[in-house]
Amino acid sequence: MLRKIAKSAALVVGLVMAGLIAVCAPAVAAQPSLVGGTGATGDTGWMASLQYDAPDYGVYGHHTCGGALVFRGWVASAAHCVTDPPTGVARKTAVNRFVTDSLDIPTAAKQFYVRVDSKDRTVGGQRVKVVQIVAHPGWKWGQGAPTDEVDDQSMLKLEHNVDVQPIQLAARGARPGEKLRLYGWGMDDPSGADPDLPRRLQQLDVKALSPAKCVDIFISAKETCVSNPNGTDGPAPGDSGGPAVAFPNGVPQLEGAASRSASEYPGVTPTVYTSTPDFRTFIYDTARGVPAQGAASPLSYMS
Repeated sequence: MLRKIAKSAALVVGLVMAGLIAVCAPAVAAQPSLVGGTGATGDTGWMASLQYDAPDYGVYGHHTCGGALVFRGWVASAAHCVTDPPTGVARKTAVNRFVTDSLDIPTAAKQFYVRVDSKDRTVGGQRVKVVQIVAHPGWKWGQGAPTDEVDDQSMLKLEHNVDVQPIQLAARGARPGEKLRLYGWGMDDPSGADPDLPRRLQQLDVKALSPAKCVDIFISAKETCVSNPNGTDGPAPGDSGGPAVAFPNGVPQLEGAASRSASEYPGVTPTVYTSTPDFRTFIYDTARGVPAQGAASPLSYMS
């Protein structure tokens, strides 16, 4: 997921993890994965690998995104990881910057699971079925950004509680200059095209930047611009939804979820993360069973 990229690349409309001027040229999809990082250290039991089975497509145990255990029965991730993109949207808009993985499988055909409490996404810890997915009611694949909020946030209800300590939600969003640590199992090849994902969880230390550094990615309110160390390192495909974490007084606190970038290649440009603390009310109300204002019925999946 995290390894240094030796070549620069032009900005493209493609993004991860998966307005707004219409143009005719096709977009190249780019998604966060951790390139340039190292093997994760410390207690990361709250880190979640979001996986799915799609029996009709012969796919099983496919890692698609990251997430964070915020309550023992709930995982927070990016909305674009668990919803289908709209069709017929103009090029060079935020909607074309979100990509979850290389498999073209509709969400309705997927049974989602999460694996927590293991640095190896394939074994160990606890693998639990996702029984309900709730996307933020404002989520519309970036259409209208940056004027409209992107709201790339979702909550995944687990079939049962896990015996794992959740991560704390930070009291506020990260401010420019503050240190963050990114986590994920995304591609670690700088091409962003190697389907052989690392099994071991990766981490990368970065800083929050001024939103002005992410204007080309249509950054909106309730989002954080995150640096790309050395101009080469950052999230790649498979890292979408994965957490940005701060460590005040050594305590891990959730600051964000990987949303999108503006380059064809991982790490070439800064990355936009959803500012998870700004969705505290949505996160807590969802776990309480209180529908968010304007929300549609929660998305339900195979049991």
